[in-house]
Amino acid sequence: MKINNIIYKGTLLAASVAMLVSCSDFLDTMPDNRTTMDEPSKIAGLLVTAYPQTSNVLINELMSDNMDYMGPRNSLGDREGDQMFFWQEDKINGNDSPDHIWSRHYNCIEQANQALASIEELGGAKTEELQNTKGEALLLRAYNSFLLVNEFSMAYNSKTSDKDMGIYYSTSPESLTEIQTQTNRGTVASVYEMIAKDIEAGIPLINDNYKVPKYHFNKKAAYAFATRFYLYYEKWDKAKEYADKLLGSNPGAYLRDYRALQAIPLSTSDQAVKIAEAYCNASLDCNLLIQTSVSNASFALGPWVYYKRYSHTNYLSETECIKSDNIWGGTNTIIWRPFTVNQGEANFALKMCLPFEFEVTNQATGTGYRRALNVSFSMGEALLNRAEAEIMLGQNDAACADMTIWMKNYFNTTKTLTPTSVKTFFEGVRYAYDDTDKLVPSMKKHLHPRFTIDKEGSVQEALLQCVLNLRRVETLHQGLRWFDIKRYNIEIPRRLIGSDGKPSKNLDWLKVDDPRQAVQIPQSAHEAGVALNPRNN
Repeated sequence: MKINNIIYKGTLLAASVAMLVSCSDFLDTMPDNRTTMDEPSKIAGLLVTAYPQTSNVLINELMSDNMDYMGPRNSLGDREGDQMFFWQEDKINGNDSPDHIWSRHYNCIEQANQALASIEELGGAKTEELQNTKGEALLLRAYNSFLLVNEFSMAYNSKTSDKDMGIYYSTSPESLTEIQTQTNRGTVASVYEMIAKDIEAGIPLINDNYKVPKYHFNKKAAYAFATRFYLYYEKWDKAKEYADKLLGSNPGAYLRDYRALQAIPLSTSDQAVKIAEAYCNASLDCNLLIQTSVSNASFALGPWVYYKRYSHTNYLSETECIKSDNIWGGTNTIIWRPFTVNQGEANFALKMCLPFEFEVTNQATGTGYRRALNVSFSMGEALLNRAEAEIMLGQNDAACADMTIWMKNYFNTTKTLTPTSVKTFFEGVRYAYDDTDKLVPSMKKHLHPRFTIDKEGSVQEALLQCVLNLRRVETLHQGLRWFDIKRYNIEIPRRLIGSDGKPSKNLDWLKVDDPRQAVQIPQSAHEAGVALNPRNN
């Protein structure tokens, strides 16, 4: 069976010392040459180390409603996975842990700051090369800080973020492991102000002076970052402004070709990797920034028997996500069908979007690191971000036009969305977990954002339900759903899946304004003086 080939071959690969030896440019890491930053090329080279080598994809997927729990007796998980899934403090500190996310992103900020300081030591950004490098450094400082504040703080909102604890925003090249400045967490609002300042200063300097632009903050990636940032910042007009610059007059021409992905054979683990590599291909117009990380994300979220105690189950996909009967139609409308398995301890429906690589660090022993590639910014996400901004600006027809373009690209449907048709559809859908046992699922969730939206049943609420559904499909397995849960203050359960493949009971519940929306500060940072995030006793 094809399923057996995928599952059991993947298991053998996991035990092997030579799974996939990558020759990707991503694995060529520049040394830290800060003591000899006397040439523009050296400063630009330093910024290679300012792209995070760790990832929040796995922890964010585990914390989100994209995953269900197969039970403690399922052997395909571990203690750290359970801690992540149940929103607990991670005390294992593996490669995908909050400890690594915190320390390595701050290290990236340190490198960006050193590049900026070195540019000034050379007399400033007086050449096109140095201007591009300065712009990239500013965007990297902003981007790494954006990831940290969204991970370790509550979501930005104009009502409480001037009081909510943020993260230290470093602007000088000090080593954060040696001094105590990161103990000054500031507020979420102050961090967002600094991010906005760096984005606005950095974008005009970017001129795409790169050998391989998709591995760097090129102009389009910068626009996509600004679009996502201002969406989270509740500055809908700015989010739309940058999305307009990125998307142009014909955004449909730059979306992903899902028929090409569906045409690639899938019967072995090698072919599964090839599909994911095709998804992340740097030559595609839809991919704007591609990053690598030392991470188990691609292994855990791929067709291998690993971390399948936590799973995007077939039931979840059929009732809430890609395979559900949704506004686009039924299962038969899917162009790029998820790969599904329901055998033994494994039950999942997956998109092949995270290539798995193995970086060999010792040829003699065949040991090394698991690496994952990820498309950090894409045209598809940017299009849906613009649609959300348009909804918040009251531009409902424009939002429906954008959502229709996205929907017809992902699904084989002739439907054209209008404010009326979206409202009518969602009026006929019940809200999730409104039953006594809070087990009946739905793609329609109660929304409790801290910003103001119209009441339930309104056109605006229906349009927001729609765009959240579409973006959930677009970003599945990439960790971004967790941020939508935080931004819209959505209550989600920790569901235990029974032997029939359906939820048997809820083991925990993330409530409105739950402080666990902010990942706990790592113990190592707390011991250095960083205040912990609050928790309910």
